[in-house]
Amino acid sequence: MEQLKVKKKDVLVVNLIFFLILSFLFLYLQYAYRYHLSPFSMAYFRKSIELFWYALCPMIIASLLCWRHNSWSKIAYILSVGIVSFKAIEGLFIEFNKIIVVALFFYVVIAYFIYQLYSYYLSLASLNPNYSSQDLFDPLLKKINCEISNSQMVSKGYLTNWDEEGCFIMLEQPLSEKIKNLRLTIEFSGRSFEQDGEVVAQSTDFKGVGIKFNKIPKGLNVFNYAEFNELVHELGFKPERLR
Repeated sequence: MEQLKVKKKDVLVVNLIFFLILSFLFLYLQYAYRYHLSPFSMAYFRKSIELFWYALCPMIIASLLCWRHNSWSKIAYILSVGIVSFKAIEGLFIEFNKIIVVALFFYVVIAYFIYQLYSYYLSLASLNPNYSSQDLFDPLLKKINCEISNSQMVSKGYLTNWDEEGCFIMLEQPLSEKIKNLRLTIEFSGRSFEQDGEVVAQSTDFKGVGIKFNKIPKGLNVFNYAEFNELVHELGFKPERLR
């Protein structure tokens, strides 16, 4: 996948990192509860870094990878949650405790749903170019021409990926300036589809742009992105067919 710089972080990413912080707190509290230690003790707090370094290091790495939307972030997240769960289960073999069992159950359930939401988020077309920087010659065999514009510029390109929420575009020429809001015009099947969108990701060479749209119903005066997405869906045309 092309290396991207995500310009707008979704609230889900922030919540995932916050959940990893709470994961360390869960490990910290369940250990204190099991061994009858005060969680407010500064001595125990300082000792916890030494006790739980094996969990803290993966959590920090997972947080950084998630913040950067790295493809390894999901594995790092699973590893962090797995370590916390394993240590909690290991403690139950030493001393069974119903409160820790209940807390562990809710922890695993919440971790699972956050993982599913994060996986869906990373699969959005606006974050997936559908081509690689190692592709030889043209990255796509078939092209859907489009154009992005605002008050200062107009740039031509073609779609490389799309879904209901957004799309990714490869431009013929790299952008000379950073842009946030733009209008996308797609030429397909003899029609022009237009809609305003927000740039959420951009490739490091400034030739790839990920765009996210607000859901807007069909218009009477002009074809919009929702109608384009409906048309290609009816035709059975998918991004995989471009390659």
